Amino acid sequence: MLDYMESVSRAFEQSTGWSRDNSYANITATSKALLDFKIPTAFEFQVSNATTPYTFNTTRVSTRNIFNGSLTYLYSDADNLKDMVRGSGAVSLQQVTETYRYFQPFYNHKSAPSNGDRLVRKSLYYGRMYYPTSNLEAMMIKRLTPYTQVKLKCLSTFNEFNILTCHWQRDTGRNCQELIFSTNDLLCGYRFLHNFLGTPSKMKTSLYNNSSLSLGTELWLGLITLSPGCSTTLRYCTHAPNTGRPLTLTLSWNPFFGNLSSSYSAKTSTSTTFCAKYDFNLYSIDSNLSFGVEVWRRGSTNQQHEPPTSQSINKTDNLMYHHLLPTLSQSSSHGHGQTKMEHEQQLLQDLTTAFSTSLKRIDREKFEIENFQNDYSCANFTSVWKLSTSLRDKNLKVLWEGKFKGFLVSAGGEFFKSSPLLDNRSRTPLYPARFGVQLQYST
Repeated sequence: MLDYMESVSRAFEQSTGWSRDNSYANITATSKALLDFKIPTAFEFQVSNATTPYTFNTTRVSTRNIFNGSLTYLYSDADNLKDMVRGSGAVSLQQVTETYRYFQPFYNHKSAPSNGDRLVRKSLYYGRMYYPTSNLEAMMIKRLTPYTQVKLKCLSTFNEFNILTCHWQRDTGRNCQELIFSTNDLLCGYRFLHNFLGTPSKMKTSLYNNSSLSLGTELWLGLITLSPGCSTTLRYCTHAPNTGRPLTLTLSWNPFFGNLSSSYSAKTSTSTTFCAKYDFNLYSIDSNLSFGVEVWRRGSTNQQHEPPTSQSINKTDNLMYHHLLPTLSQSSSHGHGQTKMEHEQQLLQDLTTAFSTSLKRIDREKFEIENFQNDYSCANFTSVWKLSTSLRDKNLKVLWEGKFKGFLVSAGGEFFKSSPLLDNRSRTPLYPARFGVQLQYST
């Protein structure tokens, strides 16, 4: 379950027109959400509210080993931010759950707003204090231009261990670049993501291109330890043309450590999601196979979504693709003789039929994709079950997220097949390694 402040931060990005999906840091966000989801490790309770249209605060208490908690404060001058952040009773479960990420093709460069930098030069300031340790955490996001922003993160601990991390990001839609500097070992990093399919593909029989191919890389170097690091990832996103269901494939490679990873994620329906990931090490020849499943439960539908029927689409297609025929027929009536006019009219009829059939197929494909996404977005989901397992680790992670009496609830645990503290001859099939419950309430 997303933290309340994380939801506000994502609403800030949406308000200022920043795409978090078009970044190398989130290029494998779908497989991570389906396989590496977080399990609560203790009982945690959060209360949040929006005191003004620009300020938000959260109080959190937890019983992890000892009684602890935190106080969080956030300020932002983004427009309509309070209207975009809803309370726990009104927000949809899809917006506060880490789940399948929909990636849209990036056809062209991002267009700058008409009123220039005045619209996008917005800021976000975030501060968090932990108790009883008195650790401090801070973050600042500043939009500079329609394409660039600066992000600063700071962590200060009680034993005077301070870390400052700076991010400079530039996103034009086609490319995304990020420069990173951290005071921890003077770490320097560079991330780059490029979207290849910037225009409709000429290799496809359909003119409507619903696919996206992205290639990214990252380079790291610690100036104190002189330890380098790098990785590269290829991501391909598309939709099934007949059903509109999305799927994502990724391939990652780390040449220094020899890690090779591939994942396949797909929405098998609006209520189920499946993910498979295969990891292989070229140096040690170790491998691992992981699986993840999501099952959503629908509640009573308060808002019905009625997509256009196929009859209305065919009617629109007839108006769109056959309105040229009478005009072209009139222009051909001035020909030399009745035979030539009939020949030209037959030729125009054949061309119109050929083009209309192709364009109708494009419209049906686009309709299925948009209908699937609208059905998922408008669905009234009340809960979701998440399960993931790994053959090498021999574990099972179970998480339930849903709503109860206006609260957002996350409850789950992780189980292993064997324990080093137990005898291997024990008949216990699975033993719990951790378990926790998280409650969130916001107004």
